[in-house]
Amino acid sequence: MASKKRKKILETRYFGLIIGVLVIFLFFFISESTNIIQNLELNMLDLYFKYKDISSKQKLQEGVSIERRNPKISEDILIVGIDFNTLSKFGKFPFPRYRHADLLNSFTRIKNQNERELSIFLDLFFIEPDKKSWDDALMIEAMKNNGRVFLETVLDENPAPAGLDEEFFSRQHILYENDGEIRNIKGNWEDLHAFLGVQSPLKPYAGAVAGYGHANYHEDFDQTYRRQPLIAKSSELIAQYRFDSLIPDMPLARDNFERLVWEDKKGKSYNLPYPLTQKDIDDLAIELEHNAPLRHIDNDDDGVPDDSYYVIRKYRDHFVPAITLSLALEYFHKTLDDIEIVLGEHIYIPHPEYFDTEQNSWVPYEVIEKEAEYDEEGQLIAESEKRIVNEITIPIDENGLMLINFMGPPSVAEPDGWKTYPIRSYSGYAANPPGKDPARWPPTKAVGNKIIMVGAFARGIAADEKTTPLGLMYGVEIHANALNTILMDNFIRNVPQWADIIVLAGLVMIVAFMTSRLSTVWSLVVTLFLILALFISITIIFDQKALIISFTNPAIAAFFSFLTIVVYRAMTEEKDKRRIRNIFGKYVSPKVVDQILLNPPELGGVDKELTVFFSDIRGFTTLSESLTPQELVNHLNEYLTAMTDIILEYQGTLDKYEGDAIMCFWGAPVPQQDHALRACKSALKQMIRLKELN
Repeated sequence: MASKKRKKILETRYFGLIIGVLVIFLFFFISESTNIIQNLELNMLDLYFKYKDISSKQKLQEGVSIERRNPKISEDILIVGIDFNTLSKFGKFPFPRYRHADLLNSFTRIKNQNERELSIFLDLFFIEPDKKSWDDALMIEAMKNNGRVFLETVLDENPAPAGLDEEFFSRQHILYENDGEIRNIKGNWEDLHAFLGVQSPLKPYAGAVAGYGHANYHEDFDQTYRRQPLIAKSSELIAQYRFDSLIPDMPLARDNFERLVWEDKKGKSYNLPYPLTQKDIDDLAIELEHNAPLRHIDNDDDGVPDDSYYVIRKYRDHFVPAITLSLALEYFHKTLDDIEIVLGEHIYIPHPEYFDTEQNSWVPYEVIEKEAEYDEEGQLIAESEKRIVNEITIPIDENGLMLINFMGPPSVAEPDGWKTYPIRSYSGYAANPPGKDPARWPPTKAVGNKIIMVGAFARGIAADEKTTPLGLMYGVEIHANALNTILMDNFIRNVPQWADIIVLAGLVMIVAFMTSRLSTVWSLVVTLFLILALFISITIIFDQKALIISFTNPAIAAFFSFLTIVVYRAMTEEKDKRRIRNIFGKYVSPKVVDQILLNPPELGGVDKELTVFFSDIRGFTTLSESLTPQELVNHLNEYLTAMTDIILEYQGTLDKYEGDAIMCFWGAPVPQQDHALRACKSALKQMIRLKELN
């Protein structure tokens, strides 16, 4: 009995489900222990972006069309691009800095100051002085008069050359003192990736800005930019110690984010525990002896070290916001002190506001939930629906990275080119700046409450094109997409892990169930259909809700489950089926063989009621004496073939021939309720056929 149960479990229809369960555990382990699935998911994310519903354009009449922009794109983001039109007017880039001063003055000098821009981000570097000092003076004066300029810093992996590091950090400290730095940070900040160098604007520029932020991007494994570090750690070296000078409970200003570090022979850094105990020091001594380089001191320059010791470095960490986060906080009327950062979870911005130019005051922030509707003639028939945003929670990983929700393909500066974000030419503002006389200023520049982002928008003027999920994109537009993600509260989030597990288990078990019961061809069709349906569903959910459901893991797991079950079937049941066909194909009709394959007979036999049929030729002995052997054989072959065909027609089972006698039966190996009737019908038809043969 137990043997029969074990054999039944090993049948494909049952063991296929066990295979499905094993596949689920296998792929869950792969996704948790390796980066293979995560890397494949990033490539799938690129596909989701490409299939997003971007916008629609409707032609009203010849030469006139109306474009319905994506309501998830902020109307307050404006790119001012240094395009080919600008280069043709102003010449080679970089421009003299008085050009940038003219640009700023163009926005500053308007009569209606309530129509001013909210902020101007210059995606340009002011790290070195201009060749003409008065151009720097003009630029700094223009920045101060404008009062809304944001500049960027660049964080470097390695320290600046000796002598420059102190200069750059002193510039950065001016930004910290004037515009603040992130202090309210929770989580494992010690292990956040450390940038040891910084390139900051010149001190006069640092003192004239309204805000700052780093301009670093994050490059994924395939050199594609999908994420931005909204918070980055700038580590400033403030002291170096001999290892043998360490003492337990060595004081550190943890409120100022100080930490002790040692480096191995490959240059990799490791944090020392805090608070430091004697056991930690003893364990570290062993670790340093095996893996850390010694610093040798040769006081008399004789080539023989007079002293050697292991180096312990003391860093003070500063947490620098991304320029997009700083611009968003300015837009929301918040400061760095207002936000809460929990690494691996979120950046929390409470009670965001925005400036209403009509009311000339700050009001609660709201975003469009449903776009306005228009009729065929372009007339408004339904107002847009808005939602008040009481708080903004930006999802970030343990490295402070936010997925950028790209809203469309790269924009083109030319007038008839595609524009995900509105783009205006730099030269249109910088070419004819107003003078100092307010009476001659224009009433407005039509940029009320907008965030103006100035940067390169022509190939060849800077190495500023980056690979994104939607193709090569200028850096300033990547910043625009990251900023828009925050402003529109339109973050890409991963569904909870349990949801991914349900999708994985559900798809694999459905495929396992169907494959273990259907033919290989139909199983393949069902598997591919389910995978396609999953992809379409996930793409729609991503477009509508900005939610990421894992596709790669369940899709590969489902197909692997299909293949595994098919191989198992070929190794077991298909072998048994071939054996059954070879055995029973000689005695029963193909239809009966098919039924036998569906319900294989049990070994050992069973007791059951059958109808047994015997027949022979009357007077066969006399007949055989009158025929030659060859004639007799031909006669028998014709007779036995005709009679056997009728037996098989009625799905009988041929048992054997004995000379001219035929023995067969009905009711086995396939059960037949009407076995007696089939035997009788077969006998009657044989008699009719026999008359034809005679």
